[in-house]
Amino acid sequence: MLSPRVAVVYHSRHGTLRELARAAAEGAAARGARVRLAGVEDSEAPARAQAWPERSAGPDDVLWADGLVLATPTYFGNVSSPFKRFLESTSSLWTQGRLTDRVVTGMTASSCTHGGREATLLALYQTVYHWGSWVLGPDPAGPDFVALGANPYGLSADRHRDGTVGARERAAAWSLGGYLADTAARSRPGPTASPGRRRRARVTVVHCAEDWGTRCLAQEAAAGARDLGARVRLRRVAGPNAAGASARPGPDGAPASAAVTASDVAWADAVMFGAPSLLGTMDASLLGFVQSLAPAAGSGPLVTKPAGAFVTTEHRHAGSESALLSFHRLLQHCGALVVPPGYTDPAVFAAGGNPYGTSHPRSAGAAPTAEVLAAVRHQGRRMAMAADRMRPREALEDNGSQEGPHVDHATV
Repeated sequence: MLSPRVAVVYHSRHGTLRELARAAAEGAAARGARVRLAGVEDSEAPARAQAWPERSAGPDDVLWADGLVLATPTYFGNVSSPFKRFLESTSSLWTQGRLTDRVVTGMTASSCTHGGREATLLALYQTVYHWGSWVLGPDPAGPDFVALGANPYGLSADRHRDGTVGARERAAAWSLGGYLADTAARSRPGPTASPGRRRRARVTVVHCAEDWGTRCLAQEAAAGARDLGARVRLRRVAGPNAAGASARPGPDGAPASAAVTASDVAWADAVMFGAPSLLGTMDASLLGFVQSLAPAAGSGPLVTKPAGAFVTTEHRHAGSESALLSFHRLLQHCGALVVPPGYTDPAVFAAGGNPYGTSHPRSAGAAPTAEVLAAVRHQGRRMAMAADRMRPREALEDNGSQEGPHVDHATV
């Protein structure tokens, strides 16, 4: 396997982020990655910061990399303006669809413990979702994770004007760089396996069964995963007021899928989740199920597993984006690798251009439009692609006799 290419891009005025970036670069190199360490230009930085010897960061560093560590100070709960300009400089590559499927993680620092560090990392990842790249948090099993505050979104550290970095923060940055390098290595397209030997990728699609539109999206997402040859499990989460309705066939006559269990998530190489949104967040029944998958002692069925989501809303702007973004945060708490659709296919634009996940407003009709169905099918194909890349490389094909049914609907 070729060594992954990891770019560590930072903006630092006083030295804290530079030291963290250097530690992350060393951690990635220790895992066999080819590493670029690049600083974002800042005309207002002190003279010593402008004289740092690293290369000047540019869009080509993003294009070159399989994995990225992006390090920015916290400014008013957001990335710094020089770092924002760096992100915006990638626009021409983004419009050409050339920034998809990189693995990205983030680091930040501020003088206040609760001065916007989490908000900065979450804002950073919104750009990454638009690229169509994948978002990775720290290793929840790493010894530095809890010691540094257990931030599931990335590394957050104290900023000091003299640029000093403590041993604990340095160790956490080193570990994050290594974790990113390992994940980026796995995410690269692997060699073609001998026919009949390596098992097919596995995708589980979990959905709230009471909403017919959500069921339609789930069925189409599962069909998209099967387009790429994945084994699929279509599973339902029953709502608190279902009263058995979720076990009945839908208006299209398709039989209801089986109830989901944690074993369905453990079985999968990638997982998709779908639900109606209410007040800007996903249905409580789905949230409760995913919360039950939170890592214990660093281990859980979603850790480093590709995951994504789709949603139905009452109206076009009644949570189509916010519900998905909030759900992504929950996935990161579970240690998942968030894989968005991004702008990776014309179908995404035709369905409204939601880069965070497919969405359907029920005000447009109970049944999703053909454009929305095409977008969620594309999202299912992307999830199968991610599952194929991230599945265990040594796994051999089996006859499926112990896996249960691959799908629950004859139409999927």
